[in-house]
Amino acid sequence: MERKIAVAFILCILFTALPFAVNYASERISSSPSQPPSSPSNPVNGVYYVGFATSHQGDDILYVVPGEAYVEKEGTLVTLNVTVKFKHAQPCQYSDWKITVEKPENVEVVNETETELKDPYTAFKQYTVKVLGNGSLDVVFYYGSGCPYGTEERVTIKFYIGTPNGTALNQTVPSPEEISNTTSINVTGVIKSVDEGLRAFVIENYTIEVRGRWTGPNNESLNWRDMLALLKPGEKVTVIASEEEGSLKADMIIIDGKTYRKG
Repeated sequence: MERKIAVAFILCILFTALPFAVNYASERISSSPSQPPSSPSNPVNGVYYVGFATSHQGDDILYVVPGEAYVEKEGTLVTLNVTVKFKHAQPCQYSDWKITVEKPENVEVVNETETELKDPYTAFKQYTVKVLGNGSLDVVFYYGSGCPYGTEERVTIKFYIGTPNGTALNQTVPSPEEISNTTSINVTGVIKSVDEGLRAFVIENYTIEVRGRWTGPNNESLNWRDMLALLKPGEKVTVIASEEEGSLKADMIIIDGKTYRKG
């Protein structure tokens, strides 16, 4: 009996003290210094780095971070990270390829690193530019002389004096590996239909888009409309295509034994 009374007495003390303990803990939590949020909205050395830019007209992929930069004041330095993902391993016989910048508008390039081969499929280069006002700069990858897989990849990077909006700041920046690891298909079959409005054709169960410039078997240059004109419903062709932005885009088409390549 005495033990039961003692237990009841202890429980009474605990329940009586509980509200004071909760209030004390709450006060401690509210009075402790809050940590700054880890958010892309915070500028880095006065620069808001926003998004990315990529070009995939030929076989290789040019990838630049950021796609846009916002600075708080003129004269601020911005770093551009430039990556090229090669479809074919380096070194190759078209070895005079290069990464460069062109058409500076209200920006000045103050430093650039040597192009570095991270591995046989990846080249990297970095630029530092001074922002003089609202402007832009083209980053260009030139394929080697005579390369049949493309001529150039080009993106335009935008620079602004000011602060980006929330939508821009919430952009997700994929890694170069995520950009280059696209789904590819290799299919041989009969063309079911060609749609110039959609710039696409249907083969087997695939709808494949035709985009950009193309190089024919005799190094002739063709546009997407020329390529679609060569595709006839009922004819058998072989197509290599890769998935980009949720749709399949043709990289190579073989018609009557003749090879046409994008780029």
